[in-house]
Amino acid sequence: MVETMFKSAKERLIAFFVFLAVLAAGLYITKLSNENFLSSQRLLLSGIARSKASDIERQISHSFTSARILAYEVKRVGGVLPDFEDFAANISQSVGGITSLNLSPNGVIEQVYPRKGNEVALGINVLEHPKYREASSHAIATKSMITVGPVTLRQGGIAVIGRYPIFIEGQNGNDSFWGFSSALVKLDSLFKGSGFDKLEEEGYCFRLTREHKDTGASLEFYHSAANLEHDVITTSEIKLPSATWALTISHSAKQGILSRTIGGAVISFLVAIALAIALYLILLQPRRLKKQVVDKTKELQELAYGDPLTGLPNRRYLNEQVPLLIQNIIKCKRFGAFIYFDLDNFKSINDSIGHDVGDEVLSQVAIRLQKVMGDADKVLRLGGDEFGILLGDAGCELHVIQMADSILEVIQHTLKVGDREFRLSTSLGIVFIPLHGSNILNLMQNADVAMYQAKRKGKNRYEVFAENLRQATVELNQGRISLERAIRESEIELYYQPQFDLQSGMIVSAEVLVRWNHPKRGLLFPDRFIPMAEETGLIVALGNYVIEKTFEYQAKRIAQGLPVMRLHVNVSPLHVNDPHLLDFIKKMVHIYQVPGNLIGLEITETVLVEDLDRVVEILCAIKALGVCISIDDFGTGFSSLGQLKNLPIDILKIDRCFVKDIERDQNDRMIVEAIIAMAHKLKMEVIAEGIETVKQMEMLGGYYCDTGQGFLVSKAVQEAEFSQMTLNIQDKLIGAVDSENKGQAGEGEEKEAVSAAR
Repeated sequence: MVETMFKSAKERLIAFFVFLAVLAAGLYITKLSNENFLSSQRLLLSGIARSKASDIERQISHSFTSARILAYEVKRVGGVLPDFEDFAANISQSVGGITSLNLSPNGVIEQVYPRKGNEVALGINVLEHPKYREASSHAIATKSMITVGPVTLRQGGIAVIGRYPIFIEGQNGNDSFWGFSSALVKLDSLFKGSGFDKLEEEGYCFRLTREHKDTGASLEFYHSAANLEHDVITTSEIKLPSATWALTISHSAKQGILSRTIGGAVISFLVAIALAIALYLILLQPRRLKKQVVDKTKELQELAYGDPLTGLPNRRYLNEQVPLLIQNIIKCKRFGAFIYFDLDNFKSINDSIGHDVGDEVLSQVAIRLQKVMGDADKVLRLGGDEFGILLGDAGCELHVIQMADSILEVIQHTLKVGDREFRLSTSLGIVFIPLHGSNILNLMQNADVAMYQAKRKGKNRYEVFAENLRQATVELNQGRISLERAIRESEIELYYQPQFDLQSGMIVSAEVLVRWNHPKRGLLFPDRFIPMAEETGLIVALGNYVIEKTFEYQAKRIAQGLPVMRLHVNVSPLHVNDPHLLDFIKKMVHIYQVPGNLIGLEITETVLVEDLDRVVEILCAIKALGVCISIDDFGTGFSSLGQLKNLPIDILKIDRCFVKDIERDQNDRMIVEAIIAMAHKLKMEVIAEGIETVKQMEMLGGYYCDTGQGFLVSKAVQEAEFSQMTLNIQDKLIGAVDSENKGQAGEGEEKEAVSAAR
């Protein structure tokens, strides 16, 4: 049959034209495929360039922060910093990434850390040196940090320098130039830390340039061993103080293009031959070619819309593709839903253990989520620990709620990374489509509002959006702004409630409490703003403010010769898990020269629920400074005796709920007596709070409780009243006894009057 077909000149001509047409189409498709391939490579390369530029910018900015800190310290001490070496060492350890720090009074480098290896820098006058004078003069004129370099150092190597001008207020109230604080970062360590060596090993070429301020010429100061390839190349800017660098990265795509071109040509040729021989294949080839185009397009979409860590669709997919899915749900009149959530307290994993462990946690969470989803559902990773789930055909609200329960359950299952185990939780915000919105922007905003409502109610739960939640979110945001202002403008006041020795009757310590002196609402007690501070993340800033004010007052007491006593500060569980708490307390000890044993931290039992090992590590380090550690409200939380024996605890505080009925309730008496005996066996002191009667105090003293606290002696008072308070509480006790006797007599008279009336 084929032989008969080719005997005809007309058939041969048709076969020939079919061959040419198909071959041309195949080559054209190959060209399109190569263009798409180059586009994807450029997109990938652009992401790498932006990421590396951001890494360099972040590292330099982070390192240059040390120059600002050093400048603020010099300004604070009036220009004389005798402990420069220790201070600079602390900054270097805290900030990291710094090669050296120096101070240049009047422009002359006089102090440098570390000194060893940097001696040649001493004596350089940066205001006269040809390399530095113009930039230094500019920094003085603008009173802002400038970036110098990269420059070749006398001590060897190439570095970039962040120079910050220091102005000190004179007697006439005007600021006068004192000199510079400078931070130096060597490029070799900077770029190695940013992974440029690994980038080069993977076949990428790069070049770093900066613009000459005078000539405008582009100056190259760092590059890879290989020259830049021009088939796939991109450039990203690195914004630095008073300077901008350009990072150019390229990657060769020649081999990929060549192999794809050859492959495309061979395929096109074979397909053209096959079509010429068998005309019926002409009907099949367009489908096959179309499928190839679709596959290539899908491959590009996966690169553009996929999250590289989890393989889930990313935020770009959310913005560009999900709106189409939402419109389809509405058009087909299906019941859809969008669930938005993040992992509760996930930041503590990255901060305390590392981002590599955090990444593995996110990958495992993504796998779990995909297992509980249906075919019409989409799981997306929106960035960090944020996820979204689009339910394309939920059916009804009940099904959505069941799905939310499944998500909560699967997230809570114990997760293992190496030899570590984690128990996670999440807070879900749910919106229905189209009830709560018909576009992705409204749905995301409403789901976000619902999620934060779930967090406010205790986390590890879901919340369905309702209009009244939006107002609650607005009020929370306004409260956050007001509290930020209150901390900044010192509207938060410290009150002190004395704690007295139950045997000697002397005031020996005090608990520090806070009040908000609100300009419009008057004096607010902690229950009106502490929950909001924890919810908005301001609890750490508020806690640091209270700790610093406590150190400041303790230093004032020492200077005024007032009796020495320990001041106990309440610390939120979120604050205890702050990785900077230890360094902050060290800083306060150093600044105010107050011994650590004059400060106490009171924590609640809930701090022990999450990562016990990390909490113990932090508390041990704080206790090593001499700081006293107390567990507040003992007996009302979740701690076990097994945990208690391993904790670095000095004091247990018996909650007032066990003290208030101790005169009448035998169970309360037995609990209190048992807590005191147990604490003493563990070599801990005991403080009983909420003492309001002399009888309560006598009973607690009989149980050998060490210290008491309550309205019997004093409520919480302001600083001035507390500073003048008499340490001996005997007069207060005599007055309290008289008051109680009168009260009892009054009660008797009242009973007699009632009886006579009857």
